[in-house]
Amino acid sequence: MHYRDPAVLILNITVIVILSFLIIPTLFNHRERLMVRISYSIIFLVVIVNCISNLIIFYFEKYELLGFHFIFMFVPFLFGPAIYFYVMGFNGEINKKVWPHLIIPGIAFLYGLTYFFKPDGEKAQIISDIAKGNHLPYNLINTAVMSVPMYYFVVSKLWIRNLKLNENDSLYKQQIIKKKWSNEFVNYIMFSVFSFLVITIIATFIFEVPSTYLDLIGMPIYFPFLYSIIAVRSNMISKDLEIQYALSKAENEARLQEQRSSISRDLHDNIGAYANSLLLKIDHLSRDIDEKKPEQIKDLKENAEQILSLLRQTIWVLKNDEVSAESFFDHLKQYAMKCFDNTQMKVNFEENISNNRILTSAQASNIFRIAQEALQNIMKHSDAKNIIISLSSGEHFELCIADDGKGLDYENAVNGFGLQNMDERAQQIKMKTSVESSEGQGTKVFVTDNYA
Repeated sequence: MHYRDPAVLILNITVIVILSFLIIPTLFNHRERLMVRISYSIIFLVVIVNCISNLIIFYFEKYELLGFHFIFMFVPFLFGPAIYFYVMGFNGEINKKVWPHLIIPGIAFLYGLTYFFKPDGEKAQIISDIAKGNHLPYNLINTAVMSVPMYYFVVSKLWIRNLKLNENDSLYKQQIIKKKWSNEFVNYIMFSVFSFLVITIIATFIFEVPSTYLDLIGMPIYFPFLYSIIAVRSNMISKDLEIQYALSKAENEARLQEQRSSISRDLHDNIGAYANSLLLKIDHLSRDIDEKKPEQIKDLKENAEQILSLLRQTIWVLKNDEVSAESFFDHLKQYAMKCFDNTQMKVNFEENISNNRILTSAQASNIFRIAQEALQNIMKHSDAKNIIISLSSGEHFELCIADDGKGLDYENAVNGFGLQNMDERAQQIKMKTSVESSEGQGTKVFVTDNYA
């Protein structure tokens, strides 16, 4: 078969289409990091670019585009770095020093620019020489393209060998699968490149086959076959990882729920029992206590009741892995009404729940603690008459606790009013707190996931 046979054109176009379809799902697989997707795609893109470039120069003999052919020789030099970055990224590591790996591709790119400035006659002669295997720079570049990846194979294999896994990590099983696949992946690529290099040497030096035939016929037949195997195995690994992730998640959730139930039982049986016992003793003492000290007994009783109320809220959060915004607000209402039951302060509630979003137990617990801190500040320091607690759950989540009290000096109240503690709790759940206050104008405390 001559390299300008129509079957060669069909072969190369078919390879370009097949490899493009293998790349597209990878690029849009948002479960993987962008660097992993790009690195994996470059490995396939090398063959696509070579097929397109070889068709333009050798099949259609567009000598005026020779400069583009040499410029795009930088793409094959990205092959080795792409393997290394894919292996690292797939295992959760990030290589921040990218530029050293772009030096050789950069040199190839700059060298390719020089071919733009050659006369048309010289370009035509160069294409003829390349087709006969007589253009030394092209032969050297091809040799380098096949040789440079060998360095990256060694580096990648050593990196995989030295990769330490944490047996106590909840994703340990997935990490094992990723490490094994990385090693298998490098083996596939090593075999494909090394075997094609051997074929090229034998074909060139023993059978004197021009490199044009290898570029237009050999490579489009050989590499897509092996790459298809890699793509199938990669898809199988992805499915295996999804299954293992689902199993690990179910196991962790079951273990966590069991721990929560155990903590809830301990709180109820121990602290709850002591609080109830305290209430009973206070009731008993209140019948015999000196009538001149009824306020002391009243304070003790209210404190004990608050302990029980807070305990019930804690147990409620622990028992629920997820809590709806509406359910959360209902429990906050109960706490607030209990908290200000025997005071002169009037509590009002407002809610606008267009999206009854689901809060994790961590989110519900931390938001509730922030609200508790804010309500305790109002009770102790505000001298307020009215309190408005509002919840908005739509595109964003926002809880606001407002009072009409004397206000506070925010800059000097961070520690005294527990504001720093509120901020830390919000940051733990990827939210933020803010305070609006001025003397005589009351105070508003916000908890939201809206960073605008």
